[in-house]
Amino acid sequence: MLQNFFFRTGLPHVLKRLALMGLLSLLAALLAGCTTYDGYPTLPPEPTSTPAPPVSPTAAPRPTLAAPPTSTPRPSLPAVPNGVQVTKGDVLKEALNGLISTYYQPLATADIYEVALTSIEMGLRQSGVDPQAKVQLPQFGDKDDANWNLFLQAYSLVVAKYQGKVTEDQLETYALSGAASSLQDCQTSYYPANVAENFLAQRSGQASIIGIGINLQSGTTNNGNAHLVSRVITGGPADKAGLKLGDQILAIDGQDLSTKTSQEVIQLLQGTKQAGSKVSLTIHRGNSASTQTIDITRNSFQVPPMERGTINNNIAYIRISQLPYINSQSQLTTVTNSIAGWFSDFDKAGVTGYILDLRGNSYGSIILVQNILSYFMSGNDLVYLDGELTGQDPENQTGPRQYGAFGMPSAQNIKATDKPVAVLVDGGTSGEAEIFAYAFQLNKRGTVIGEPTAGCANASAPFGLSDKTVLNVTLYRAISDPQKPESILTGVQPDQAVSMDLQQLSQGTDSQLDAAIKALTK
Repeated sequence: MLQNFFFRTGLPHVLKRLALMGLLSLLAALLAGCTTYDGYPTLPPEPTSTPAPPVSPTAAPRPTLAAPPTSTPRPSLPAVPNGVQVTKGDVLKEALNGLISTYYQPLATADIYEVALTSIEMGLRQSGVDPQAKVQLPQFGDKDDANWNLFLQAYSLVVAKYQGKVTEDQLETYALSGAASSLQDCQTSYYPANVAENFLAQRSGQASIIGIGINLQSGTTNNGNAHLVSRVITGGPADKAGLKLGDQILAIDGQDLSTKTSQEVIQLLQGTKQAGSKVSLTIHRGNSASTQTIDITRNSFQVPPMERGTINNNIAYIRISQLPYINSQSQLTTVTNSIAGWFSDFDKAGVTGYILDLRGNSYGSIILVQNILSYFMSGNDLVYLDGELTGQDPENQTGPRQYGAFGMPSAQNIKATDKPVAVLVDGGTSGEAEIFAYAFQLNKRGTVIGEPTAGCANASAPFGLSDKTVLNVTLYRAISDPQKPESILTGVQPDQAVSMDLQQLSQGTDSQLDAAIKALTK
C-alpha cells in the first residue's frame, strides 16, 4: 500500500492523501518568491482573508473496463526454489496496486502485472544481463488477489534465476518504469531512489540548482548569431552580479560564442556545476557601443515558484514558474492565505488588470489551479476534468470505482475580480499550467498570449514508496467536452500568437510580455 493517500478537499479524490518524502516547508519557498521580477516593484504579502474549501461537484459515473482475457492458456509456473529471498515484493505490490487504484482511468491487475513482467524481461535483455532472457508469464485471471500471487511467484522465479547477476533494485526499476511508460502518459513515470528526492524537490518548488541562474534564447538578430538572456532568476548568482534581460553573451571565459550552439553555450555556463566556481562573461547590452565583462560565481539557488509585482504602477504581474505540490491541509491553508493576501493587496493598490505568466511552468498542483482560478472566475465548470469520481480510499473501497467527466467548481467565499486578464504561455507550459490557461479560454475570461503549449494537460501527483523511490501518477486529464471523455485537451493554442522576438530581446524588451501589457491597455 502506498504510504498514506491524499487528504480530501473539494474535488473528487483530487488530493487522495499521499506521503511525499523530502518535502520541507512550502511556505518558506513561496515567501522567498514574493519578490520582484526583472526589477518590478513588489507589495508586501499580508494575508487578509481565508478562503473556504471548494465545493464538491456531481457527475454521472461511467462503467469501469475489464481486463481482456488471455487467448491461449499458459502452462503453470514451476515452484519457487527453497531458500529464495525476495526483498522487493512489498514495494512492487505497493507501487503497482497504487498505480491501478489512482490512475485517471480503469486499469486491470492482469494487464499491469503482465506489463511489469515483460518489462523485466526487456530490461534483462537490454542491460546485457541475459540477451536471451525469457520471463515465464502466468495465466492471469479476473481475481486481483490471485493475480498478485501469480505475479509474485513469477517475479520470485526471476530473482532465483538471476541471483548475483542483477539486483532487485534493478528489477524494480525495470518493472515499474515499464508499467508506467506502457500507459503512454506524459506525466506518469517512475523515479528510482537516486533521482526521486530531486524530483520531489522540483514538484514542491524547493529544488536547488547549482549554476548562474539564467534562461537563454539563441537565434539570429540584426547583428548575426546571438545568445541572449531571456530570464534572470530573481536572487540567483547572475541577478546578484548584475546580468540583465536581453544581455547578449559574446564570450565565456574568453571563448568566442559566435559559432557555438545553444547547448554548447549552456554547457560552458554550467561548467563543472560546482558551487564556488567562477565564470567570466563578455556581454553586449542594448545599444551600447562597447562590451563589458561580468564575473559570476556559480552557486546554489532556487527558482521562486511564484513572484508578483506591478507594471506601470497599475498592472498586476504574477509569474507562476510552478504551482507547488501540496501534501497537507496545513500547507494548503498557509499557501492559499498568502495568495489571498496578494489579491487583497492588488485590490487595495487599484490595479486595472492582471498578467499571469505561465511560461516554462510544467508540474503543478490541481488544488492551487482551482484556488487561483477562483479569483478570476466563478461557477461549477471552471474547466472539465476526466478521472475517478468515487473519492474512496483504496483500502476502504466497498464497490467498483467509478470514472467520468466532471466540472471543477470555483472555491467558496472567493470573490472573482472582473478586471481584464492576459495569460502568457509557451512550449514549456505543461501539465496543470495548461489546465489553468485553458480555463481562461473556456470561460472567455482572458486573452492567452504566446506560443502553443506542450500538449500534456494532465494533473498528477507523486507517490512516495517505502524504499524512497517515487511513482508519479496522472489523476486527471483535461477534456473539452464533459459528454465526451475522449475529447482530450491536446494543448492550448494562444488567442494571440506571439513568439519571442530576438531583436527586441536584444534591446531588453520581452516581446511576449509587451504584447500582454498592450492587450490590457488598448
